Amino acid sequence: MKLAVGVLLLTFITAITTGFYVYHFMFSLTEKMKTSFPIRPLSAEFSINKTCLTVFIKSFASVNVQIMEAYVNGEEYCLTEEVVIPPGDVGIIYLHGTFVEGEMYTVKIVSSLGSTLILNIKCDL
Repeated sequence: MKLAVGVLLLTFITAITTGFYVYHFMFSLTEKMKTSFPIRPLSAEFSINKTCLTVFIKSFASVNVQIMEAYVNGEEYCLTEEVVIPPGDVGIIYLHGTFVEGEMYTVKIVSSLGSTLILNIKCDL
């Protein structure tokens, strides 16, 4: 009887200890995933004049982010150079065209992470 109680107690202690380690391992893994793949990996600010829309994109991801495509009001714009943003850094996109004062422009930026950044910009000169 003492042996059975001892084995049961040892099993209980082993299960609690294992659960403790698994919990901490899973918690640290999910924290790493949150920093590797943040909910909002990109943010943007912009500057606009009559001939150029400049978009400053900040990356919160832990990997390099490449800007794949850019659209203004549904029209694809040709990126003048390859834009790769290192983790925590800012990349700059220049979209050349004719922008009219008082008009609203919807800018859509597609990144290599698969995320899409949409900006609604009013041209105030």
